[in-house]
Amino acid sequence: MIPKQNSSVATAKHSPLPTKVKKKNRWKDYLGSYMFVFPAVSLLFTFSFVPIIYLVYLSFHRYRLPDSPTFIGLDNYSRLMSDGVFWKSIGNTMIYTFGSMFLGLFAALCIAVLLNRAFHGRRFYKVFYFLPAVTSDVISAMIFLWIFDHNLGIMNYFLTTIGIAQPTNWLLDPFWAMVILIFVGSWRGASYNIPIFLAGLEGVPKSYYEAAEIDGANGWHKFWKITIPSIMPISVYCMVMSIIGSFQVVAIVDVLTDGGPRNSTLVAIKYVWQQSFEFNYVGYGATLSLFIFPFLFLVTWLNLKLSSRSE
Repeated sequence: MIPKQNSSVATAKHSPLPTKVKKKNRWKDYLGSYMFVFPAVSLLFTFSFVPIIYLVYLSFHRYRLPDSPTFIGLDNYSRLMSDGVFWKSIGNTMIYTFGSMFLGLFAALCIAVLLNRAFHGRRFYKVFYFLPAVTSDVISAMIFLWIFDHNLGIMNYFLTTIGIAQPTNWLLDPFWAMVILIFVGSWRGASYNIPIFLAGLEGVPKSYYEAAEIDGANGWHKFWKITIPSIMPISVYCMVMSIIGSFQVVAIVDVLTDGGPRNSTLVAIKYVWQQSFEFNYVGYGATLSLFIFPFLFLVTWLNLKLSSRSE
């Protein structure tokens, strides 16, 4: 027979009251932590979420400074669907993004593999290849403008000296203008990704290569079966960051081609800038920005998803 005292203790142990008290105490325990993160969360909300909410508000209005916004419903969205120049800018952006991403990543990986070897002057080349990453977009674009300018550029001067009387007007040819933009973008992207790839390569255990050599693996087998799988998380990170960076390119296009010739190098962000600040269609520019935002959000989400899967 169970004593009455023990029965009351067992009943109190299973009563819901201690659970509520425990939850209340847990909320109070975290109160100090919430206070520490409150300033950061406030700044995030003020400078990230408030502009997005205001962007949504403007997308339903006709807004030309200095006038006040006028509600027009879905007119900006219907205008977007029939805007051929915008869709052309989206196509140009995709060409530029994937061209500069693949070329930049390939160049970065090749240079990082070379720099991972021991040779004289290795530290100098590490700094040398990183220089474009710390140079501004405008200065980078100015360098290539001096190279490919039709009248004063070094490239056409060189072609003239070797006997080519009428060299190409590089920046006014739709095909070559896009090729030059991709080359400049990949040049900058590669310089940014080289240190990241190099850090990944230095982190691969040497015992893997030694074991592969014992099994008779050659250089290509070691690179393909050991190096590539080991740096795959870093490769995914570099790829996604390159897509996000390429999708936001403006300054390089502004300096080299200004979107021409005939909108053949007009990218999406440049078109948003034109509509919002050059043509003063602020409401329509907000609508264009909202259309681009989900794509960047999706790429960022894929980055987090693939990174967590790689780990």
